[in-house]
Amino acid sequence: MQIKSLQTTSLLILFGVLLGCSEPSVDRDMPELEMAAANSMAPESMADWVLTNGQILTVDAAFSSVEAMAIKDGLILATGSNEEMMEYAGQDSEVTDLDGQTIVPGLIDNHMHFVRGTKHWYRLVRWDGVKSRAEGLEMIKERAAQLPEGEWLMVMGGFIFDQFQDNSDVFSRQELDEVLPDRPLYIQEGYGRAFVNSAALEVAGVTNATDHQGLIRDEQGELTGELRGGGAYGLVDRYIPEPSEATWDNSVKLTIDSLLSKGLTGVYDVGGNTVTPAFYESIGRIADADELKMRVYYSLNEQNSASSSAEEIMMEMRNNTPDMEGLRFAQFGYGETVYRPMRANPFIVSDEDREHFKNIAITAVENGWQTNEHSSREVKISGMLDILEEVADSHPAMLDMRFTIAHTNGVQPVSIERAKALGMVFAVHSSRRQSGQSGSENPASQPPAQVINDMGGIWGLGSDATTVGSPNPFHTIGWVVSGRNIAGNITQPFTVSREDALTAHTRTNAYILFREDDLGSLEAGKQADFVVLDRDYMTVPEEEIEDLFSVMTVVEGEVVYAAD
Repeated sequence: MQIKSLQTTSLLILFGVLLGCSEPSVDRDMPELEMAAANSMAPESMADWVLTNGQILTVDAAFSSVEAMAIKDGLILATGSNEEMMEYAGQDSEVTDLDGQTIVPGLIDNHMHFVRGTKHWYRLVRWDGVKSRAEGLEMIKERAAQLPEGEWLMVMGGFIFDQFQDNSDVFSRQELDEVLPDRPLYIQEGYGRAFVNSAALEVAGVTNATDHQGLIRDEQGELTGELRGGGAYGLVDRYIPEPSEATWDNSVKLTIDSLLSKGLTGVYDVGGNTVTPAFYESIGRIADADELKMRVYYSLNEQNSASSSAEEIMMEMRNNTPDMEGLRFAQFGYGETVYRPMRANPFIVSDEDREHFKNIAITAVENGWQTNEHSSREVKISGMLDILEEVADSHPAMLDMRFTIAHTNGVQPVSIERAKALGMVFAVHSSRRQSGQSGSENPASQPPAQVINDMGGIWGLGSDATTVGSPNPFHTIGWVVSGRNIAGNITQPFTVSREDALTAHTRTNAYILFREDDLGSLEAGKQADFVVLDRDYMTVPEEEIEDLFSVMTVVEGEVVYAAD
């Protein structure tokens, strides 16, 4: 197999060895007939890169599979048979023999708290696919050895104890002290509880004398290191040092490299608690330096603006313009919280606040802002649709705005039909993969992807990562195809085919982001974003889809990740 020239010869050789290539060099000795055919074409039709002998899942409307693909200037020139694509290979073209490898379009996450994860990524350990407690704790030791002395270590979500097949007990302070005795360790499981070692308690000044109901104690009254609830873990996590600007920017790059290694080529960031404008400024600095290797879209939201009241939100919408064309770093859409009173639980919303929400939606339509609303209860979804139907009556342009229902847990068929009639789309998230609650016991606990799909709803897949979900797109796809949660138990009854799942994580997400003309499928004229997989996506057992990984990730025709 010959592969595209990379930045260094060593990386080229490394990738060649990985794929079993005896000669990982670019083929310059094409057969004379093929070269003659290539030379007969106009120079502007010659490809920079031709990939042959693969299984390329284009994820076009017909879910076509082709052998080969030609790329020029970062765009897909054409797809088709080996013979057809070799006609685009000129003297200066790179040629890659895929040797049967599977290619899928670059994966897009339609709902990630991306920037929130970047700040501490350099000191994080991720347990997203780890099945062994012993392995997870060893990862902490290994990460500590890579960081400066005294630096905090963190695990910020992405796991549940049930996934540890060797021991699913909660952590004790003594156990964590043995793992990391000389520096602070902070482990947070979702948003319900956290676990810390003695060094973290000492830095925070928390002792047995500290009085707080969220501090868990053993029978002797000693602190166990478990903190329950935000107020309790806030006693400790506020002492985690802020990174310098340079460290933060480097942490952003590390985050992006990690996501690229999983096959993600684009994310939609939707803010989240603790996020401030500084988080987006860090991404902006990297984008301005032309060092942003992944596509980042982000919403206007209550964290990166001065908005909280309805009037302030509408003013922000009027004073800012959504970027509907940017392909590398662009702000568009509003949410995931459009208006906080609409998230009341129980769903008791005053007439005044309903009117505020209606006026905000009208302002969004008038100023071109797609809204993205956190909606994980049918009562809230139904109440929101009552208002949006009024908006569509007075402002029919809303029907083309692709307003988004995010999460969708518990949404009922009647609301799905109502949303479809309003031109709305559904963003389904795999954060429920981290739940042990079975949808067969409580269907409202799971997003009904199968129901939305079978009713013809437009739906895409996202993770809701990084605290309450894994950012790995194959974890998300594996979950919605197999129904298995992070511990391997079937908890999601609303499963779909692997074709529908891949479409939802690529082409449909491009549509949700208004980038369907440029992204989401491997078709002529679109951006050359794709992933070479380690195995065949179409035939691997469904319970192993979550284990698929990227051998090579490409964005705009450039290799941005190659496995070693």
